[in-house]
Amino acid sequence: MAQNETYVKQYPDLMAGKKIMYVHGFASSAQSGTVTMLRTLMPEATVVARDIPLHPEEGIQMLRQMCEEEQPDLIIGTSMGGMYTELLKGFDRILVNPAFEMGNTMSSMTGKQEFQNPRKDGVNELMVTKGLIKEYRDFTERCFQNITPEEQERVYGLFGDEDPVVHTFDLFHEHYPQTIHFHGEHRLIDKEAFHYLSPVIRRINKKQNDKKSKKI
Repeated sequence: MAQNETYVKQYPDLMAGKKIMYVHGFASSAQSGTVTMLRTLMPEATVVARDIPLHPEEGIQMLRQMCEEEQPDLIIGTSMGGMYTELLKGFDRILVNPAFEMGNTMSSMTGKQEFQNPRKDGVNELMVTKGLIKEYRDFTERCFQNITPEEQERVYGLFGDEDPVVHTFDLFHEHYPQTIHFHGEHRLIDKEAFHYLSPVIRRINKKQNDKKSKKI
């Protein structure tokens, strides 16, 4: 291998021909590096993502509309995106370090903040106010409602054992049995995706393919 070449881990068979919807975290965008990572990891899958509006009511409306339009085979959400993803019932879903206590998480972020990644509308700053924090605190009360056994089978939670930002493993595990701890922090990096996320995706992919085979 030439010295300037970099080894890239890929799984061409993983979710091949299928669509994955990625739901980004707070103060991020569809240009998140996680989107690039997922596209690299699964080159034969289609990964779709859109910028989520700042206010949670607008955010969930946009995401539900996106689900109707895209009909994803799998939804992956990280942090705030994990919180939203729990609410997108009827789809196979993976929640990575989901921020179910957004009000508490945002309480130390008041004031002007910069978006971590470019957004389609060109906006690069946001204001975290007490009003916005209350919106999220009230909104997260909608989580974990009307969970059926079928939904429990369709949702996986991945939690970093050194996450300094959110600590919602116990809360999630009260409602969903499929929980996995991984060695890592809040952000999902390549190594963790290879070792922890991809096996879960493979398990979901197999279930979907087996179900399709039975119908045929």
